[in-house]
Amino acid sequence: MIMKTIAVLFSLALFAFTVLVLIVDGPPAGIPFLALMLLALLVPPGSLIVLMRSSRRTVARSALAIGNLALLVLAVWAIAGRFPRLEEKGTVAYALLLVLTPLLSLAALLRDRYRAARP
Repeated sequence: MIMKTIAVLFSLALFAFTVLVLIVDGPPAGIPFLALMLLALLVPPGSLIVLMRSSRRTVARSALAIGNLALLVLAVWAIAGRFPRLEEKGTVAYALLLVLTPLLSLAALLRDRYRAARP
């Protein structure tokens, strides 16, 4: 329950931070960064909904696991590409949210899947 709660809180924080970045800075330039922004807007609310519901729908959980994995890969790629230029105030916090949220969501989804498989 604690892991699920932490994953939900991080998902809410990432979604809010992404909306704030989108409002302040506008849409990103480049297809990979646009895909990252789109995933950061869609995956956390989806994870939030699936983690809050107690259903055992494997299709939704699998799709969100793939979405979280894609978000993690794109986030690591974007951070690695900008690593020496992380001078803005909120960049490090946003980068941490971009990496930790998919990891926590994946862990919570896998834990729920493991618990559902146990008799």
